[in-house]
Amino acid sequence: MTLQGSQGSYRVSVLVPVSAQKAWAVLTDYEAMAGVMPDIQQAKVVRRSGRSLELAQTYKAPYTFGLSIKARLRIEETPPSRMSYQLISGDRIEELQGTWTLTPVNGGVLLKHQIRLRPQIPGFLLSTYYELSETNLRQSMQILAKLMLKS
Repeated sequence: MTLQGSQGSYRVSVLVPVSAQKAWAVLTDYEAMAGVMPDIQQAKVVRRSGRSLELAQTYKAPYTFGLSIKARLRIEETPPSRMSYQLISGDRIEELQGTWTLTPVNGGVLLKHQIRLRPQIPGFLLSTYYELSETNLRQSMQILAKLMLKS
């Protein structure tokens, strides 16, 4: 697994020895991620129309400093290779957007997550926030890869 970037703009990737379809099924089972991912407390698909959906999530993790942070995301799916999301509204979140790409490679699928996030918090907390969110990104990718192998 690799993590590149800093200050809220990251690229994380991992090679998972499963088919793109299997990886996609796990990645897009949004509501099942609540309680499984280290930061997702709740997840609910509020509305779906074809390949577009609205997802309500509540995050609680070290990087939220113990607070439950609610967010609504607009997601566009292009099965089984790409999913993009952007923030509609959220507590203490200035920016949250990203893409997931699944690229079939020899022996599996290369899962890539590109994310830009900027919290609305006092400046003196930013370096701690980014450090904690990087740890969370690594943990989340490891958990996703394990879930894809199990399914």
